[in-house]
Amino acid sequence: MNFITNRLRATTGYVGIAFEERDVRMVQVREHREGLRVTGGAIVPMNEGDATSRSLSESLRAAFITGGFTGRPCVVSIPRSEVWTQIVRMPDMPDCELDEAVAWEASDRFGVDRDAMQCDWIETGSTSDDRREILIIAVNRACLDPRLEAVLSAGLRPVAVDTGFGGVARLFSRRFRRDADASSSRAVLDVGPSGSMLMVLRGRGIAFCKPVSIGGRHLDARVAERLDLDTVGAGELRRARLEGGTPLDPATDGAVADAVKPVLAELAREAMLCLRHYSVSVRGGRLDNLVLSGADATEPGLLDLVQTASRLPSTLDDESNCLGELADGLAQVMPGMVGPAGGWAAAAGLSLRGIEPRRSSGRRAA
Repeated sequence: MNFITNRLRATTGYVGIAFEERDVRMVQVREHREGLRVTGGAIVPMNEGDATSRSLSESLRAAFITGGFTGRPCVVSIPRSEVWTQIVRMPDMPDCELDEAVAWEASDRFGVDRDAMQCDWIETGSTSDDRREILIIAVNRACLDPRLEAVLSAGLRPVAVDTGFGGVARLFSRRFRRDADASSSRAVLDVGPSGSMLMVLRGRGIAFCKPVSIGGRHLDARVAERLDLDTVGAGELRRARLEGGTPLDPATDGAVADAVKPVLAELAREAMLCLRHYSVSVRGGRLDNLVLSGADATEPGLLDLVQTASRLPSTLDDESNCLGELADGLAQVMPGMVGPAGGWAAAAGLSLRGIEPRRSSGRRAA
């Protein structure tokens, strides 16, 4: 029966919908024996106040209709700046009791009424005193509910709410399915618009996760200050530089590089401190490598700074070419609209929830 179940499991994922500060990214992927393929894709720009507007629902509906998507089930994530995370150690207890204990712990730590938040957890390990090491994940319902209402009004059917970093972890873990892969440990630094997330992946799970409060908007602010621009213009200039379109004149390119260098150095230093905290507090095994991902990860000079600080082999894609496959697929369904493939990693990972085998404790998986 297991043989039949595995053969008949879905090969096309859900629609992954990743809300970010600047836009909403929608991707649907499918597995093919030659690698990952993209079935549908769309990007919906976001303006101030759009999360509660009727126009957002209409934009999502139009993107769904024209984006080549198959089926209405979807998985949604909200911007990382609105997600709270904390690693804690909890007494060993049944999961049903731990659910309640974690919810009250999150309410106390994040200063939000228990009934006003949605809370979940991932077990990252156990300690010598038989306590369970838990990654708490929580979000204010006031941030989550309007986005879910917009998705529902657009005609889609949310089947799960996930985190963007959970989607990134899933994408970079999809080849680690064998028991022999369980000890494989690698780091991922996902650099997004509002901030970054340093994760350590062990096998298919998240062993460590810590936010870093430096992202694309901080780079935009530094460029704006240096070149006497507003932040919108600075962001457009910097993203044009990342996407490799019309080359900037050498003087402007040099000014942008000089402006962002101190911020990039601080980001690399914070990532190194996160890895040091992991090695001391979690006492995990040796890391094999570090992968940079996210919409702002391709900033020139960041890869070298991170590699020097972490002393780990660092790349802009994993050894399975996950982002390369994603970029090729997106280029076919969204020509000229993609930008760095790392910016789509979260949405692609959300889509993969519709493909991965079901587990007895599936919501605890990364």
